[in-house]
Amino acid sequence: MKRRWIAVAVAALVLFVAFLISAQSRRTRDALAPGRLLPLAADLEGTRGITLYFAAPGTDSLVAEFRDVVVKDRPADQVRAIYHELLAGPMGRSARLFPEGTEVLNTYWTDRGTLYLDWNRALTVGFHGGSGRERLLLASIVRTASENLPGVDRVAVLVEGEPLETIGGHFDATMPLEARDWR
Repeated sequence: MKRRWIAVAVAALVLFVAFLISAQSRRTRDALAPGRLLPLAADLEGTRGITLYFAAPGTDSLVAEFRDVVVKDRPADQVRAIYHELLAGPMGRSARLFPEGTEVLNTYWTDRGTLYLDWNRALTVGFHGGSGRERLLLASIVRTASENLPGVDRVAVLVEGEPLETIGGHFDATMPLEARDWR
């Protein structure tokens, strides 16, 4: 009977040691393996620093927020990447300006310095605010473009392919907005 208990104890000890050795070799193998097998998008395209403009809480002014974004070679893709970050909202204490669900549907950039931004209806339908908030929203759109996209002198705002009269009824947006007027 005593021999049987000793044999069971030795077998259990052997199994426990084998388990520890296996776990240690797995950790060593994982530590030596490369961290990732597929390249990150940043390795394939490029990372670029951008400046985004958000509302300063409790004021009628904008504050700049700097971020690194992954950008592609095509100008339209660069514009989408920049505005995707703007729509994501501030990381700091700044206030979000865009209504929930707002998206950039398409972008066009002319040789004459006009950037056309085509937004979904959420931009106008979800907008709630007065003239100050509308001014900040338009200024955020225009300043973000002129700061990050060399050669942009004007920004035209469209909603689902149609020219926009106004976002909230206070500012005329039928013509492209001059970047110099929104500084």
